[in-house]
Amino acid sequence: MLFKWIGVGILMMAGGYATLAMNRIETRRLTVLDGYISLLRYIKGQINCFAMPVEDILDTADPSVLSACHGERRHQMAKGESLPELILASRLYLEPETERLLHNFSAELGHTFREEQVMRCEDYIQALGEERRKLAEATPARIRINSILTLCTTLGMAILLW
Repeated sequence: MLFKWIGVGILMMAGGYATLAMNRIETRRLTVLDGYISLLRYIKGQINCFAMPVEDILDTADPSVLSACHGERRHQMAKGESLPELILASRLYLEPETERLLHNFSAELGHTFREEQVMRCEDYIQALGEERRKLAEATPARIRINSILTLCTTLGMAILLW
């Protein structure tokens, strides 16, 4: 009987940890999206003010912004890493529409005149801002759903194994 209680306790702790991990991913989605919006603003400023080549912009970006885009606090971007590689690395935290917008942005970047690039940057910043607003509205409900489903599943497994 003691081993059953220990097993139920272990299952409940595993369910609690799974809930925390899923909720951490949901809250990190907003941080990653904020990081990409900051990165696009930085790219826009570098193109507008300094006419900096696109290849050099990410190498001079603030490491904290790049870490926020990646989704990990201590991520160090490799020298010469491109924007599509950064987007692929943070794919876990991106919604499909956000990922599509970022891939479109990276494909268009560097192929037009400076004024057109600045306008396109502003368009993508506004589009990502709208996606961020939608995500911010949906995050509390997603966290509640993750918590309820994970804990109920864990409790159900404990009852079935009893």
